[in-house]
Amino acid sequence: MMVGEVEVKERPRPSPDYLMQLLNEKKLMTSLPNLCGIFTHLERLLDEEINRVRKDMYSDTVNGLVDRHPLELPEAMGPIVHLQEKLFVPVKEYPDYNFVGRILGPRGLTAKQLEAETGCKIMVRGKSSMRDKKKEEQNRGKPNWEHLNEDLHVLITVEDTQARAEIKMRRAVEEVKKLLVPAVEPGQLRPRFPIRWQHMSLGGLQK
Repeated sequence: MMVGEVEVKERPRPSPDYLMQLLNEKKLMTSLPNLCGIFTHLERLLDEEINRVRKDMYSDTVNGLVDRHPLELPEAMGPIVHLQEKLFVPVKEYPDYNFVGRILGPRGLTAKQLEAETGCKIMVRGKSSMRDKKKEEQNRGKPNWEHLNEDLHVLITVEDTQARAEIKMRRAVEEVKKLLVPAVEPGQLRPRFPIRWQHMSLGGLQK
């Protein structure tokens, strides 16, 4: 690089992890009163970047990636396996946010769209996963309803040959993570605790 030239770094690709970094920086700036109003340009640039990343991430999720970025799957070879992943919903960090509605979408459209795109089954499970709270309490403790004793989570399942199942699962996890970040304007909703992504792989079972 020659003297006087400014190195321009490539803008990070929008992702849940990058968005969380931006939100944490925004939270840090707003939590330090002595900095408020001093770095006005920095605050503006940070807000613009948060809005850009949100728009890119959520427009992809709403409009669907299936037509723009279809999954490239190898030829099916080997036995069929069953993969499962649990992504826990950050309800402790955002106790007032309606994650269930965001994940399912109107008439379940968002979840159905993601299922069509990824080839995975996507289900909301755990405490407060049912709209009918009375029915949820009645079912708690019954056979096949054990998940109601667990924290709220998204259960992702897929059946395919190993390589194909792993590709489908990776896409599904990536897309569901986007839905686990509240879609609000910066400053409107702040996490009560720092968010740490939690997910549990339940392994692959051959069928």
